[in-house]
Amino acid sequence: MKNLIVPCLVVLYLFVAWGCDQRITPSERNGHFLQGASVKNLDNDSVVVEAKVKRNDTVLTTALIRIKNDTLKYVDSSYLKSYPAADSIPQGSYHLRLTDPGIRDDSVSFYQPADFSIYSIVPDTRLNPGGSRQVKISWLTSAGSNGYAFGVIRRDLIYHATGFKQFVTTGTTSVTIPPDAFRLSGNLDTGWYYIYVYAYYGAPIASHNLPTSFPTGIDPNIARFNFTGSWGAITVTQRDSMYITTLP
Repeated sequence: MKNLIVPCLVVLYLFVAWGCDQRITPSERNGHFLQGASVKNLDNDSVVVEAKVKRNDTVLTTALIRIKNDTLKYVDSSYLKSYPAADSIPQGSYHLRLTDPGIRDDSVSFYQPADFSIYSIVPDTRLNPGGSRQVKISWLTSAGSNGYAFGVIRRDLIYHATGFKQFVTTGTTSVTIPPDAFRLSGNLDTGWYYIYVYAYYGAPIASHNLPTSFPTGIDPNIARFNFTGSWGAITVTQRDSMYITTLP
């Protein structure tokens, strides 16, 4: 009988352990799911903190979400807090606090990357006939950031359309903008373009306060028991520009 007890206990242990692993597998359908970002935009001197929350795959409209001592307001599927000045959220560490009354009280820590700027653009005349010249931009380091992306959009479409956006994968603070950035319609799109650099921390997902979209592809960074998702911060430079003309 003793010889049978040990194998049975081993089998029972493995069964329980397997069951526990199954229960903690991160899932949008299980528990609370958070997506969003703090977007600090130096070009329009503002900050917008945006969060989307689901509970068991259903949009949650009754949560209490706070940053610093401020409460985000639920508006049209998102919790939002707007600040009229970029220095309202200085560089540094913050917590986004989520309370679902009677069910969950949790927080997500993040870092708002430092202010920074584009300091060089080539050609420095900001004229690019036919979009045929390479456009290279360089920027200062943003302390506290995990990486950079850049966005290019026609001047008349900022904040209203998806322009060209791409992560910077070279590990440097400069990038050459590909000609495709000026040909999103399939043909050469002439006129003034605005160029921005985004410093990011974590896994931000944002749809507010960006002059053009932020690229996708960062893995989710929240994976707790019954609490998953993607959260981070973005700091946007002031714009630079380039004028694309037809060939002479």
